[in-house]
Parts: sequence; structure tokens; C-alpha cells
Amino acid sequence: MAATPTPAPEQPRISRFWPFRRVYYGWAVLTAALLSAFATVPTQGPIMGLFVKPITEELGWSATSISIGFVLGSITGGGMSFGVGRILDKRGARGVSVAAGMLIAGSMIGLALMSAPWHFWVFFGLARGAAAAGAQLGTMVALASWFVRKRGRTTGILGTGQRLGQAVLPLPILFIILTFGWRWGWVALAVLAIALVVVPSGMLMRRRPEDYGLLPDGEQLRRRADGSVAPVQEEVQWTLAQAKRTRTLWALIVAQGGVVLGLNAVNLHITANFQEKIGDVQGAIVTTTFALTSALMTLPAGLLMERLHTRYLGMLATALFMGAMLIAIVASSFPLGIAFGITYGLGLGFWTVTSRMLFANYFGRSAFGSIRGFAAPIMTAVNPLGPVLAGLVKDSTGSYTIAFIAFGVVFGISFVAFVVATPLKAPDAPPTEAAA
Repeated sequence: MAATPTPAPEQPRISRFWPFRRVYYGWAVLTAALLSAFATVPTQGPIMGLFVKPITEELGWSATSISIGFVLGSITGGGMSFGVGRILDKRGARGVSVAAGMLIAGSMIGLALMSAPWHFWVFFGLARGAAAAGAQLGTMVALASWFVRKRGRTTGILGTGQRLGQAVLPLPILFIILTFGWRWGWVALAVLAIALVVVPSGMLMRRRPEDYGLLPDGEQLRRRADGSVAPVQEEVQWTLAQAKRTRTLWALIVAQGGVVLGLNAVNLHITANFQEKIGDVQGAIVTTTFALTSALMTLPAGLLMERLHTRYLGMLATALFMGAMLIAIVASSFPLGIAFGITYGLGLGFWTVTSRMLFANYFGRSAFGSIRGFAAPIMTAVNPLGPVLAGLVKDSTGSYTIAFIAFGVVFGISFVAFVVATPLKAPDAPPTEAAA
């Protein structure tokens, strides 16, 4: 006998700032996550790349000095993720996201006032660490909790916010830098963090639908033939302890660690690379091109993830990154720069949805924060090599060519790791909180 849905109960009033009582509250969580993703873009390479040239010209710092701050942020974020992940599983993303936004804004003000390299290392390191371990991990855990069947499309929408930030922000920030100076650029970004991270997260972010008598995706309960009630979709859940015993988890750590190693370096240095080769404005346009391409590709990639396993999207993304590195090695004209932007942007579109829900789609949502937090410090241990290597190569050879070759090889290793990371069946033992 086919199961029939029970009548939909009235949506509870979870937040006074979300008046749409007939709309599943998960979309409110997505709204806050989307704004946060847009506003935390300045802690990533494409926006930071706009500050490299004016800072080095005014303060006389080397590319390596700038890279150190970027690296410290990655280390800070990875180190914080382990503890933050457990907090997110137990308490949710609201408090973590608000605190992260405040720390990002304060750090941006510190960057506007800096005068020594260690100032940059401290403040940018704090901002990037708070974005990675607080705002970004928080939104990933929140969305994984509120959506299961629609996880691909919501992740795609979230990724679109991030990539739109990379596409929309460079030219206005470049205008502020050229017109008022790079210090005022950081002030503007501090205001953005308060407006789009702190305020929406405090108003709308919540832990899990079950806390309010709801189910993921806004699903109703269905009655079985024997009269018992079950959710429409049940997701297999793994604990951290169970996941650590699988080859797949370690292959995923290698895969994601390799990609992040390469992306951190490329995102930080690629704008300066093309500005040097083809001009300041043209270099910024290349950055906008790959950001806009990825923004347009992210939602289709998310919808595709609902039909294909995340593993295949990871393989496609790493293949595109390898192709982009080949183009970057030979690119010395504006058309080739645009070709790089499109290829790299397509890879970023697929990678955005892959990276955010990679562990959730393999291991379920109940311990997603803990598993992602466990993996983050291990992946972060190798990530500093990328930006520092690129800076050292540029300072010693005058170009990034050798670095781009190395990153192409790293992306190839990640591709192989995804091949090894085969999908898993149910864990050997039922998950328990104590086992994690």
C-alpha cells in the first residue's frame, strides 16, 4: 500500500525577521548563508590580489611577505575548524557566524591601519581564519542540516553568492583603491562584513529543522502501511570514528587538500600575474571573468550534483584546473587571459559545490561538522606551501611559470585521489555520539 503524506502542519514562527510562515524556514537559513558567502570573499585570493600591488609599492613589501599573511589565515582557519566543527554540530551556526563576522570586520579595520608586515600577518590571518572556520564552515553545516534531497541546488545557490562576490566586488574595490587609496578599501570591506555577515546571521541562522519540529527540505511525514510514520528520505549517518576507519575519508582529504593548496596560491597571485603581463585593468577583467563564469556555473553544477555523485564533479573540476594551468603558463595576451578565466571559472563552479558538501554527501549530516573539522587541520598542514611557493618563485625568477607547472601536477594528484574515493555503503555499526 502506497504511503500518503500527512497534512502539512503550520510552519512554526522561528524568527520574527522571517515573516513567510508558509515557506520552509531552510530558505531563511540559505538567505543568511548566501549573504555571508558574498561578504567573506575579501578573505580569499581574488580580492586580496587587488591589494598586493598598491601595498607592495607603498610599503615596499615582497610578494613572499604578502603570501605569509595569506598562509597564516589558512593555518588559523584549519586549526580552529576542529573545535568549531563540534560546536556547530551541538549548538548550530548562529553564534559562531556572528562572532566570525565581528572578528572579520575588526580585522579589516586593523588592515586599514597597518604599517608593518606583522600587522598584515596578524589581521589578515585572523580575518581569513574566522571566515574559514566560522562563517564558511558554519554555513556549510547549517545547509547540510536543513537540506538533504535539495542539497545540490542550495549549495549551488550558496556558491553563486560567493562567486558573485568575486565577480562584483573587484571593480568597485579597485575604484576605491585607485581613487581613495588601499586603506579605504579595507574600511569599505569592514562595513560589508557587518552588514552581510553579522546582521543576517543573528537574525536568521538556526541549527536544525528537527529543533522546531520540521524535517529537512520541508518534507512532510509519510505513513507506512502498518501505520508507523517515517520521513520521506532517510540519509545514512556516519560518526567521525567510523569515517576515520575508511580509505575514502583519507582519499578525500588528499583530494581536497591538493585542490585548496593550488587554489589558494592561484587565487592570490593570478591577478598580479595578469596585471603584470597584460595591464592593470585587463588583469582585473580576467579576475572578473573567472569569477563571473564560476558564478554562472555554480547553480547548474549544484543541480547536477543531485543526479551525479559528488566524486564525479570533483574529477571534472580538477581536470579543468589542470587545463587552466596550461593556459596560464603560456598566456601573455588578453584573449589568452580570457581563455584562462573561462576555463578556471568553470572549474571553480564545479569545485564550489563539490567542496562545500563533499563530506556531507559521503558521510551524512549528523557529524558533518566534526568530520569536516577533523579533516581541515590535516589539509591545512600542506596548504601553506602553495602561496609561499608562488611568492618565492616570483621573487627569485621574476615570473610564476614554475609555480603554475607545480600546481598543475598537484591538481593531477587530486584527480587521482577522487578516482580512489569510491562511494561508501552504510557503516558497520549504528552511529552513536560517544563513538565520535
